Amino acid sequence: MLLRPGIRWLGCAVLAFLVMASGDARARDSDHTDFQLQPYSESDEVDREGLRRDTWYFLGYQWVTIGILYLAPESVSSWSDEQKEGYDMSYWWDNVTNPQIDSDKFYLNYVLHPYWGASYYVRARERGYGAKQAFWYSAMLSTIYEYGAEALFEEPSIQDLIVTPVFGSLLGAYFMNVRDGILIREQELGFRTTKDKWAWVLTDPLGSLNNQVDKMFGRETHLQLLPYRQVARRHHQWPGNVTTTDKDVVYGVGFSLQF
Repeated sequence: MLLRPGIRWLGCAVLAFLVMASGDARARDSDHTDFQLQPYSESDEVDREGLRRDTWYFLGYQWVTIGILYLAPESVSSWSDEQKEGYDMSYWWDNVTNPQIDSDKFYLNYVLHPYWGASYYVRARERGYGAKQAFWYSAMLSTIYEYGAEALFEEPSIQDLIVTPVFGSLLGAYFMNVRDGILIREQELGFRTTKDKWAWVLTDPLGSLNNQVDKMFGRETHLQLLPYRQVARRHHQWPGNVTTTDKDVVYGVGFSLQF
């Protein structure tokens, strides 16, 4: 069962809708500035807890999107009821053990993937990490996606594992220069222009979305995803005092959100 482009686009649309909403709210919050601004690339502080929270949010968004697609009609998700009922984790295992060079369209592999790789890179830089650390963070999130949520539907893409962090980090470095320029102009003007507000969101979509999630649930939000293995046993009593046992093994992922 393949993760069709329609499913990818729905996931992107859900995230894009939330990002645009968060961008509008963030823009209103930043109309006036009464403190000294410094380009983020000059920050010496590393926010490990913040990046850890960003990572958990990233994982949560993927599983929420999968849940929405699972509940969506077949015309949207391309999942038939038979496919949903017959799905098990053996599909995931077959996929992760057979990475492939995919045949996706150019804009998916060489536009969207580098863009999201850049967003991962920027998130780490915004948390105070250096360029090398941000590159490896981008590579880590790309690998988590390819071998995690996406592998539920199709094999990990070899070129995506390379293109996303490599081209994404190059694009992310450019995004950081754009963001530094926005901060400098804001310091000079005393406010952020509409163009800069949009650029601020689009160069760090995960940060804008995470900021809104923080506002909704508070900083004490704890998101936990834990795989589990459950064994169900059924005992049967037969004539002659003979007892047999059937065993079913169920694999899944437990989701916990505390706030």
